Amino acid sequence: MTIKTLLACMLDQSGGATLAAAGTALADRFGAHLTGLHTLEAVIVYPGIGMYVPGPTFELFNEAQKAEGAAIRKVFDEAVRRAAVTGEWREVHSGAADASERMIESARAADLVLMARPDSVVDRPNQRHAFGRVVREGGRPVLLVPPGGLGDGIGKRVVLAHAATRESARAAFDMLPLLRPGCDVHVVHVGDERDELRDAAMTELSSALSRHGHGVTMTHRARHGDGVADVLMREAPEVGADLIAAGAFGHSRTYDFFVGATTGALMRESEVPVLFST
Repeated sequence: MTIKTLLACMLDQSGGATLAAAGTALADRFGAHLTGLHTLEAVIVYPGIGMYVPGPTFELFNEAQKAEGAAIRKVFDEAVRRAAVTGEWREVHSGAADASERMIESARAADLVLMARPDSVVDRPNQRHAFGRVVREGGRPVLLVPPGGLGDGIGKRVVLAHAATRESARAAFDMLPLLRPGCDVHVVHVGDERDELRDAAMTELSSALSRHGHGVTMTHRARHGDGVADVLMREAPEVGADLIAAGAFGHSRTYDFFVGATTGALMRESEVPVLFST
């Protein structure tokens, strides 16, 4: 399987240029169709709240959104023109729904979704949890494009986070279309205890990946009190990886909230692109 449909969820101008550059580079590499998606938020006045909202407020809000959308589209269109790839701009009114709902709908028809790091300063209120929701509910792999972009490209050397979960297994095979021929895959398990059954599973997975023509090494890393994400983010630059592939949200929302999720830490802090699968 190869990648033929890319979706870039372009929430704001700060991440728009980075996503446009990453999206067009991947579209050129795979001969894929790139869709740039931007959502427009509705002004919702909740019943029972005694507050007068003058008409000009609605107009100013809508005009500001239209101006932002036009600016992002200009960046997208210019990137598509320079790269000479097939691109499509899609501006969607979220209406009364959360913006994430519209992104999820489009994500389910894409081979790969591209999103920038969440930004609590510039993201609108209805965009704050968009990344997490698209990853968790979109049903498609999501590539986090960090502020530095994709650099010289991805898929030459990869760190695969191994865990005994469904999400981890999906990440291992969702990453395959992104790998260059003969890619160096570093299968890394992070944990303080060794387990023979788990190590056997790593060996079997490594054999499956090597049959695709990739060089595979297996590594066990102890946490030494650090978070799993911290270990992975140290490992990636140490081996020269241009991509981290990881299963996302392997625990319940309650666990994520009280303990702190590896997924969330990678979203907020990784300077290396991360492919998330669920």
